[in-house]
Amino acid sequence: MVELDVRSREAYDMAKEWFDEVVFTRKLILESSPDWDSLKEELKVLRETYDTVALLIVTKKPSLIREVKNRNLKALLYVQGGNMRVNRFALEAGVDALISPWFGRMDAGFDQVLAKLATKNDVAIGFSLEPLLRANPYEKVQILRFMIKCWQLVEKYRVPRFLTSSAENKWQVRAPKDLMSLGIALGMEIPQAKASLSFFPEKILRRRY
Repeated sequence: MVELDVRSREAYDMAKEWFDEVVFTRKLILESSPDWDSLKEELKVLRETYDTVALLIVTKKPSLIREVKNRNLKALLYVQGGNMRVNRFALEAGVDALISPWFGRMDAGFDQVLAKLATKNDVAIGFSLEPLLRANPYEKVQILRFMIKCWQLVEKYRVPRFLTSSAENKWQVRAPKDLMSLGIALGMEIPQAKASLSFFPEKILRRRY
């Protein structure tokens, strides 16, 4: 089993107790180009500490996604979904994963056009538990509705996908069976939920830079 997105040292250590492989994610909030030398040095240190490292780009400027991707930073590249222009550009750019395309939206942030684009460019959709943990009861119902819609499109168009805690701390880390339960709640069959924690994440890991 693979956990592709944990965002702190304590979350990483906890996840390692349950998963065969864990990816440490460095969140990168961008409004303009970062200091590339500093970022490369930080990633080098992270790679020495963790088995595999990912960058999660959080931005409202689609052009910055391409800029980061072109730098060949030797890390998996994720994009935080939400902004529809960012969602589309992430899929067009061919990043490794788009996390929660519905994040902060009043719809799924994902349609059949984007589903076909994700399949074409082999971009995985990350179904993240973390926003649900922070939501109030009304928001949880809305988020689950959007996640179910997204899963239906992912299944129909055979989009790569994975389940993840996206844990910011050790209290948000969940065991594989708990993440599988999330997948089943979204409409996945048990084999599909298992594949979202094994087959598809393993394919992403094979891209290690």
